[in-house]
Amino acid sequence: MAQINKTKAIFIVINHFLNRGELTAYDELLLDELSCTPRTLMRYFEDIETIFPNIIKIEKTKPTTWKLITINELFKELLNSSNDIGYLFSMAQDFDPSIFSYIEKENLKKLLKTDEDVFLFKNFIMEELKEPKQKEIFNTLKSAIKNKNYIDIAYTYTISIEKSNLIPLKLVFMNNNWYIAILEKSSISFLRISFIDGLKVQKKSFKAQYIQNYLESLKNLQNAMTIIDQKPKTATLKALPNIARYFNKGMKKYFPSQEFIKKESDGSIIFTINYTQPLEILPFIQRWLPDLIILEPKELKDEYVKKLESVLTRYKKT
Repeated sequence: MAQINKTKAIFIVINHFLNRGELTAYDELLLDELSCTPRTLMRYFEDIETIFPNIIKIEKTKPTTWKLITINELFKELLNSSNDIGYLFSMAQDFDPSIFSYIEKENLKKLLKTDEDVFLFKNFIMEELKEPKQKEIFNTLKSAIKNKNYIDIAYTYTISIEKSNLIPLKLVFMNNNWYIAILEKSSISFLRISFIDGLKVQKKSFKAQYIQNYLESLKNLQNAMTIIDQKPKTATLKALPNIARYFNKGMKKYFPSQEFIKKESDGSIIFTINYTQPLEILPFIQRWLPDLIILEPKELKDEYVKKLESVLTRYKKT
């Protein structure tokens, strides 16, 4: 029997993956059907792997095995590899019960029931997107990012504004809110999704290589007040003994740039945070009033004192 041409052979192999899930280059059924050698069959597998990302080579198997990874397989692996995955499903289920419609309902109910007495969520990652309009905007933005389409946005913060020919870079979840990072005239800004009134996706698209440097710069993002293209300054702060434990070495960082410096004899902790504008860190410092003190730089300290004096003046007038 003559060997089948490569294109037809690959379609036959894909069909076997769909029906059987897992294959090796020594599969007798396939070798017989294709009239080829294991070496040729392995090359087919390698070609298919580059085209279809859900067909993968399983490491450290003899003989080498390729596997079709489905949604159900991923779900099963997720459950097997984590003891704490229940909270993720509980959180997502609260947002949208239909999100797991592809999973057998009885299995999902069992999983959620197991952890319902353990987890309590006061904030949910999709909380501000519960309205149908906001969910639609979110999904449209996701599609625009994937397809690299320009967008036009109508947006209300303190005033209503309209922006056109924007490049959507990333959907960003920070400060318990969803934002869209947009590129406008070589400058990155962040628009809160719940403040978007209208959205239009243009047919015009941009090239992936154009935004690579901008995507890289997003790694420096700390919160919605970060000015991406601004060179950061460094603030040196002191946490007094009352709150020092929260800033000690090894504790959870509140900012990616936060660095422990030293512990003083009275138990105070000295640490630093980088910032691109005062608004990026002053609200955080104010949360810990009066136990968090700005040591340097002087201009940041002066601006903070000025704000505190302004607040005191307003209180005295009421």
